Amino acid sequence: MREAKPYLLTPPKPKSGDTMTEMMPHKHCMVCGNAVRPDENFCDELCETKFKSAQRKQQLLFLVFLAIMGLVLFLPSILKMYG
Repeated sequence: MREAKPYLLTPPKPKSGDTMTEMMPHKHCMVCGNAVRPDENFCDELCETKFKSAQRKQQLLFLVFLAIMGLVLFLPSILKMYG
């Protein structure tokens, strides 16, 4: 049987022409993935607007979901009491 090589114990040797460059610390835009400064979350106003719009829509859908679940859970009890 073949012996398993230790994984990540020895770093791989770089291939010829394979160089790593130093990168400045950065994050990525939460919408489009572009690189942004570490203290920012979005690359521009458009991405921030898109994110906030999607967040509002998600909150509205969650509230609608809660209302429907409330009806599903309590409507049979209410109908039984009055019907």
